[in-house]
Amino acid sequence: MKICFFGAGAIGCHFAARLAAIGEDVSCVARGEQLKAIQDNGITLHRADQPTINIRVNATDDPASLGPQDLVVVTVKAYALADAVDGIKQLLGPDTPVIFAQNGIVWWYFYGLDPRGEERQIESLDPGGRLWNEIGPERALAGIVYSANGLEAPGVVRNTSPGRNWVRIGEPDGSFSERLKNIHAVFDEADMGPIAEDVRETLWDKLMSNMATGPISCLTHCTVADIQQSPALHALAVKMMRDALAVAAGLGTPMDIDPVERFKMTKGGAHKVSMLQDLERGKPMEIDPMVGVPHELAKAAGVETPTLDLMVALLKQRARILGLYGN
Repeated sequence: MKICFFGAGAIGCHFAARLAAIGEDVSCVARGEQLKAIQDNGITLHRADQPTINIRVNATDDPASLGPQDLVVVTVKAYALADAVDGIKQLLGPDTPVIFAQNGIVWWYFYGLDPRGEERQIESLDPGGRLWNEIGPERALAGIVYSANGLEAPGVVRNTSPGRNWVRIGEPDGSFSERLKNIHAVFDEADMGPIAEDVRETLWDKLMSNMATGPISCLTHCTVADIQQSPALHALAVKMMRDALAVAAGLGTPMDIDPVERFKMTKGGAHKVSMLQDLERGKPMEIDPMVGVPHELAKAAGVETPTLDLMVALLKQRARILGLYGN
């Protein structure tokens, strides 16, 4: 299967390396030092509980040179998607599916949920509707990532999550399509996790942990372990989870989850969450998909979220002061 990873950061390189290691025809669209390192030395993946992989993949900054793919996996941050549309289009054949493996609420969220032709679109995640109109939600597959990684150096990924390192894929409408089965057969060979039968439930299961840890980490510079070990921060994280569950239910995905027990399952240890990594590196932050859009959708649905209200205001203000949001 010809698989192109559009975006070769820590997550893209991690899963590109694993698929290439089982013999798939993998390429990456990258840029700068990351591109040069992959071209010169391949991808090196240090896994938490598996042998290190070093493998060559075709890497370029010119998507057109790769031609149409059997599958495109988009791993750029959500705020960079609008600028990626033209490049992604160069990789598409008539029926090429696209896995959007972003954190948080996805731009196609209401496709397969609302009546066909009446789907709500999320302007803050798809400005001007370019993704919807030029790539199309019908190509989209969910890709919910469960894996903690960081770049040690260009082309070198350090995985810090032992056990499951998954990309759970699924159709927006919950169907078991032939394309989903074919892609999952490949992903399953690389031990990349089970199909997400209900993509929104799977999305919210991960997002509630992101919402509980991301804002607190950015405001305190705490790791996940720090938050879990602090009674005050632990209580705040659980309140964020309760708000996340309320938003999910208000949008049509009720979940029978005890947030206290769920937070015990949140992994990360000494790992810094991706939003905090971005803040400390002076990079734009994924505030909108992780907390801003959930907050926006809660208000539209009439769902009260007192803790989320406060945390969104604080996080956005801090990010604005640092020049990492709203510029």
